Amino acid sequence: MRNTSSTAALALGIAACMCNLIIVLLPIGILLGIAAIVVALAGSSRSRGEGRPALALSAVSFLIAAVWALTAAAMFWIDPTLLA
Repeated sequence: MRNTSSTAALALGIAACMCNLIIVLLPIGILLGIAAIVVALAGSSRSRGEGRPALALSAVSFLIAAVWALTAAAMFWIDPTLLA
């Protein structure tokens, strides 16, 4: 029988990745990524290894968010007149 918390964490990780691809939904994606990590860690304590794909997807979603943040920071670093 499959661990339902690991399945929920996987779904949250997929949703986090999809939300982080769209910059407008970035805050929602970050929250979903955090929720996926929490649920995956809670689920992996009961069964070994089932929460790993969800943790990997959460890491990918945070990587996507970091790329967006670095892109925005680079725009302001290159052209400081954007802040004025």
